[in-house]
Amino acid sequence: MKILTANRDQLIEEHLIESHISFVPFVRFMKDKAQNAKGARAAFFSEIVRHFESNPELQQPLSSDVDVAKYQEYLDLVTATVFPVTIDDSRDIFGIGVPYRFAIFYYSDKFQQIFSEDGKELMAMPKGMSPDKIRRDKLSWLYKLILERWYNLQINYDTDIVHTISFPDDDGLLRYIKVNIDPRFVDVRLKGDLPKLDCGEICSGDFRSQDLSVLQELVPLDAFALEGFVIWTIQDVTRDYVVNGMKSLVLNIRKDNELKTYTQAREYLKTLAGRADLNIHLIPFLKVNNRNVLETTYVAQSIIFSSARSDQERLALNDQLMTFLKANPQPLVLNEVTRGTVELYPFLKYLPLHGVKSFILFPILHENNLLGMLELATSEQTPLDWEILSNLQPVYALGSLLLRRSVELANERINEVIKDQFTALQPAVEWKFTEAAWEYLHTPKNVKQKDIGNILFEDVYPLYGAVDIRNSSVERGTAIRDDLREQLQLIQQTFRGINGSLHLPLLEELQYKNNRLLSGLHDTLFAEDEVKINEFLDHEIAPTFRHLYDSEDGLKPLLNEYFTKIDKHTGHIYHHRREYEESLREINSAINNFLEKEKDELQQSYPCYFEKYRTDGVEYNIYIGQTIAPERKFDMMYLRNLRLWQLSSMAKIARLTNDLAPMLKLPLHTTQLILAHSNPIAISFRKDERRFDVEGAYNMRYEIMKKRIDKVRIKDTNERLTQPGKIAIVYSYSREAEEYRKFIDFLIDKDVLLRDVEMLELEELQGVSGLKAIRLSVNMGRALPAGNPS
Repeated sequence: MKILTANRDQLIEEHLIESHISFVPFVRFMKDKAQNAKGARAAFFSEIVRHFESNPELQQPLSSDVDVAKYQEYLDLVTATVFPVTIDDSRDIFGIGVPYRFAIFYYSDKFQQIFSEDGKELMAMPKGMSPDKIRRDKLSWLYKLILERWYNLQINYDTDIVHTISFPDDDGLLRYIKVNIDPRFVDVRLKGDLPKLDCGEICSGDFRSQDLSVLQELVPLDAFALEGFVIWTIQDVTRDYVVNGMKSLVLNIRKDNELKTYTQAREYLKTLAGRADLNIHLIPFLKVNNRNVLETTYVAQSIIFSSARSDQERLALNDQLMTFLKANPQPLVLNEVTRGTVELYPFLKYLPLHGVKSFILFPILHENNLLGMLELATSEQTPLDWEILSNLQPVYALGSLLLRRSVELANERINEVIKDQFTALQPAVEWKFTEAAWEYLHTPKNVKQKDIGNILFEDVYPLYGAVDIRNSSVERGTAIRDDLREQLQLIQQTFRGINGSLHLPLLEELQYKNNRLLSGLHDTLFAEDEVKINEFLDHEIAPTFRHLYDSEDGLKPLLNEYFTKIDKHTGHIYHHRREYEESLREINSAINNFLEKEKDELQQSYPCYFEKYRTDGVEYNIYIGQTIAPERKFDMMYLRNLRLWQLSSMAKIARLTNDLAPMLKLPLHTTQLILAHSNPIAISFRKDERRFDVEGAYNMRYEIMKKRIDKVRIKDTNERLTQPGKIAIVYSYSREAEEYRKFIDFLIDKDVLLRDVEMLELEELQGVSGLKAIRLSVNMGRALPAGNPS
């Protein structure tokens, strides 16, 4: 067997290191085996050693121009030992070569077929392989060997290297091979002094990310020589590589790389199918509001849809296809596409136009839902058959995952438009925004894209409720005042501690100003007083105390006591404000959690839009009506159910916050307010504020009432309507009061409310007159019934 060598001009980097064939490392390996083995195996290994050592020429490296044919009997012993008897020359790819040289002196027939065009000389770069990758991989392999043998560095570099290659008998179809070059029978000989190595990042065990030219300067290759031989083993890992590649595509698919992902997926599938002539497309099926739609990006590539002359024709083909696949969710294999095929399957009418001679339609399902389809077509005479589908079987599950991710990404794109053009939406109204977003996304690119039109719901019944923190402005002002007083008193104490330590008149002036601000701090804190004190703290006290701390060691303990009591970020005391904010947050969190749970339960009776927003407390709007849920018949019974829920839920909130008050750092109490409105209104989505608002001048009175009744007083008194432990229902017409009286009597009978029902007239408000109210007391003495009224 002659040595196969590559054109040396193409592999000039091979001369970077001296390399010779030698059987010495192999013989040494066999000696170790003989010593550790027993019986026939030990005798076999010993006989091999004896045979090699009987020839003095083999006790040293062979010359560069040696004719290895004269050592054929020894090569036979090596191959019989190294390679298992089960290998097949015509199928397996293996060889024995010179270390670091592309020179192979023993090889299988399959090896020669792939790496040699004429059987005389190796191709330096087999078809499909990257020259740069080959050079880098070889150099990395060499340095791994040197660093491990001479510097005891464990290098994190896999000697299994994957390359893309075109097999000669595959008609140009790319395959993936894993090349392993085993150096166990190679000695790395040092030719002089060992180069010193300040390894730095190399010691981490991974030098692949580094510039190999830097490593060549640190450890020059001419300081070493290689003696022995390497074992080449090459595996076709196309199937594993494609499966791993598909996994990577599924994990990394995003909105910005989706089209590129499907392009790569097609190449993987074609490789796995083993047909270079294959035209293959993976198409997801998308739905909007449970209705099949066509995504332009994928339709443009589809064999079935791409030649349709209009959107209407594409939709007609899609309807025919969906009807067929739902009735026949199995692969459709057409070995030959004829006129009869088109008549039998009209959605395939354009296949002959593409010159398709054979076609496979493979529906992809998940839990009996159609996720998409795989189209396989060829214009060649060799027909497609079931074997193609068998070849693709390893990636069926991954294809399903890829399609599911595309469905998710399509929904994300729709949601992005909704959130960009509207806001986060509730399921009760999301359907209308979803349709508007789909139309917006699919405006033809040659048509100027307009803003999405107005989203309007007419004839809906509104319900408004507000849970407010009683005297929240007063409580907030008191907390600010107490914090400022505490900090001024702390400053006063600090100045007293400093007195006599330093003779600085400025400190006396600051002490005087601090005392004056402290004495002028009354129960009512005006905004200008707060600004004046904060400026004093930030611009006079803070820099002065900081300078004294840095420059006067004797004052450090005193000033450190001051600094530990103030907030390190703001330089202020926030003790009382923090107590107020934490108490406010706990109350609002309890109310929000309650309403969130109730909101979900309300949707079970009839869909409604429920919007809550934060003030010092919590306010909410509810809209219900036929236009909110056009697919369900609306009845006034659902509105009455909501009103009863509103009244009983306000009682629960009053009890909830009352029970919470003793556990708060600052006891706060809530008031409960309901606005009754019996006439339907129209609401539309305001893009500027990202929320729904009333539509039309006629309905504005309702919005004005909402904004002005929170601080309304009882007529001819100075008493606020809203009070802790009570529920106030504001109304305009007697029929509204009559309906609520029925609910009140019901809840009194269930001991939810007390019997002291007040019927009140309210003061005139700007733009609103004639308002009245019912005020109720909540029974705080017993647990309230759970659940929504039905």
